[in-house]
Amino acid sequence: MTDNTDKCKPIKLELPKNPELLEKWCLTIIESLERFWAEDLAMWREIVLKTCDVNWKHKYRLQARKELLHDTNEWVMESLNQQGLELLNRKLRQEFGFDLNDFSNRNNRRIQNILRRGVIRNEEEYRLVSDKVEEIYADDSQKELVSRLNDLLGAFDN
Repeated sequence: MTDNTDKCKPIKLELPKNPELLEKWCLTIIESLERFWAEDLAMWREIVLKTCDVNWKHKYRLQARKELLHDTNEWVMESLNQQGLELLNRKLRQEFGFDLNDFSNRNNRRIQNILRRGVIRNEEEYRLVSDKVEEIYADDSQKELVSRLNDLLGAFDN
């Protein structure tokens, strides 16, 4: 099992740079969501197809693909109940060798690095920290962390 995980790690980290794989990842998530919901997800499907089009000429296409990956993962984690997430993660792990939890763990490690460094370097890190604050601000046990993260966000804005 370790061999499979080790083999898939570089792919996971390079997902935004591989439009075909990113498209497959996002469409797998969308198709799974369509099973849980009756609503049409054509708009998401269209965004995925456009963003992952290898012929798409856009100055910030890599950043757009990173945001697509982040938004898709965040959206599905907020939208599905625990049972739905477990089913989806099982399917993603079977197809890709990793799941939504791997992204969450990676983001937490990145936030820990930012906290150790004491400064947000760029807009991508700003967004990551801001999203983390939104995720945990209502949890009373996380108030100290929210305060530290807000201090970093404030320093970046100045």
